[in-house]
Amino acid sequence: MPDFPAVGGASAAQVWAYATRTLTAFTGQPRTDVVGADNALWANATRTLTNITGAPRTDLLGEDATFEAGTGTRKARLDSIPAFETRVETSIAMDGTEKTLVEKTDDKMGLLDGFVDLTPMQAGDTIVVREYMTVKAAGSYAKYAEETYSGVQSIPLLYIQTKTSARSIKVTAQQTAGTNRTLDVQFFRRKQT
Repeated sequence: MPDFPAVGGASAAQVWAYATRTLTAFTGQPRTDVVGADNALWANATRTLTNITGAPRTDLLGEDATFEAGTGTRKARLDSIPAFETRVETSIAMDGTEKTLVEKTDDKMGLLDGFVDLTPMQAGDTIVVREYMTVKAAGSYAKYAEETYSGVQSIPLLYIQTKTSARSIKVTAQQTAGTNRTLDVQFFRRKQT
């Protein structure tokens, strides 16, 4: 049998007939099926991607699944990213009874932040602001904060930030003296979805 490879190179038939062949390198531009031409992907002027099938890897989830079908730890973390709800803006007319300024009862963990404008208060007026929350499912509200404001307020815009609540939470106001006033309020909740 002659030496292999033969002087001057082997024929294609000789290469394919050789039992222990090993491919060690590519040189030039191998055919790229995505492009459909024998050149580099970036060198093809008429390339078009028309379809992706299956569930391509979603880097956001870190798993080979659609977002809806994902079950990994990253998806669980994304499901509990804090977000802001649409703010509550309204005017509440005081009438001597305890009025709810804002209330959340959907058992989503979060904080209520908000403002109560006490600008309408005059001498002789007294308004009590209270905060309540429930601490277990099917529990009753328990008061955890109460402040009384009397007369004209030198700093009339009251900022309220509640404690973190995993259940229901509400903020109320009650005018206990003076001429009944109307209070403007604005609240928003930072919650985990």
